[in-house]
Amino acid sequence: MKTPLRPGLLLALSLAAGCGDQPLGGRVEQATAAAPVSEGQALFETHCIACHGAGLDRPGTMRLAERLGPEQAPLLNRPELPPEYIKLVAREGFKLMPPFRPTELDDRQLDVLAAYIAGERN
Repeated sequence: MKTPLRPGLLLALSLAAGCGDQPLGGRVEQATAAAPVSEGQALFETHCIACHGAGLDRPGTMRLAERLGPEQAPLLNRPELPPEYIKLVAREGFKLMPPFRPTELDDRQLDVLAAYIAGERN
């Protein structure tokens, strides 16, 4: 009979997996096979892609397509947007877009996200 892992033990094992230079077990091949995800990309995928990803099935992209055309509708196709504007819209919201509170995205994360959307992806 297997003994279930306790949540504290599971958390400790998860944290230990992130420590050191090498991932645990068979994760070495998995980590090197895929390109690393930047923090900006991870934040975009967590907080923005559902509404502003590519494809007209996304509500934010669909609204921008009505105003700007389908080529400029996805936010990542708009490198001319200044990071300051992106941060303002994210903090204050815009029309149907709700604002992101500092508890959802702190100021440093918002800086990273705005730089990523504005085209600073290296």
